[in-house]
Amino acid sequence: MCVKMAGKCSLRTPTLLKQIYLFWLIVLHSGEPSTQSNDVNCIVYNEEFMECTWSHSEGKPNYTLYHWYSSAPVKECGNYIQQNSYNIGCNFSQNEIIQFQEFFVYKNGSSDSGNALPQTQSFQLQNQVKLNPPGDLALNISNNNELILSWDVPGNLLRCRMFEIRYRSNKDKEWQVHRINSQARYVLSSMDPEIPYTFQVRSKMNEYCASTKLWSEWSPPVQWGRNDTKKAQRKLYRLMLFSMVPFLGLLILLVCQIKNKRTCYPSANQHKSSKGSQEMNESHN
Repeated sequence: MCVKMAGKCSLRTPTLLKQIYLFWLIVLHSGEPSTQSNDVNCIVYNEEFMECTWSHSEGKPNYTLYHWYSSAPVKECGNYIQQNSYNIGCNFSQNEIIQFQEFFVYKNGSSDSGNALPQTQSFQLQNQVKLNPPGDLALNISNNNELILSWDVPGNLLRCRMFEIRYRSNKDKEWQVHRINSQARYVLSSMDPEIPYTFQVRSKMNEYCASTKLWSEWSPPVQWGRNDTKKAQRKLYRLMLFSMVPFLGLLILLVCQIKNKRTCYPSANQHKSSKGSQEMNESHN
């Protein structure tokens, strides 16, 4: 439909009417009981993308998803996740994710048999972050014979990270579990160098930046055993030996200099004795 305004023709689209309809539909049903469950689950994966998913069973309608922030208009999902031609989720890119703002989703279902009541859910997306497992795990032994487990985390993200470390020897049935905040290393001061150990680490957002129970998956395991201990000890011995080489070289040089001085410059007593022997020989002659 074309409406003339100040000599111009403005084309009205159904978008505004659709948004008004959705708004009132959400308001009207927000307080009503529903046979549907709040089964939309939104997870932000490593702060890179988000998936909001729901379950679908045979005979149920095909759902559409609408979403908005408190300061933004309603939008329909632009990238559905499908299974057997049914929508089972929505994929959001990184630039669509806004943390520390309330995020609303509205799942609407329709079928030939009738309409299902809609439901609205809300999320704080900083609490929905699931991180990737820590990477590049490394084990090293210190000069004090402490075992140091370290992993890779960008420095600007470390403040918001909590880590859970678990380890056990090949003789243990249960894992030993420890948690640390804002650190990318763990020191094990007491260990048996003759027994193999297995280590794993996982991470999540800590209480300084979010309120979440979503842990990452466990990292691939790393092992430390008898052979590793012997290798580390040999490496330490070589390092100690190489550090002593300059000192030994300086000591040898100092001894040689002292020896050369004695050879080149005999003592005064030796000089007097030699001079006396020479005078005696001259008197006998």
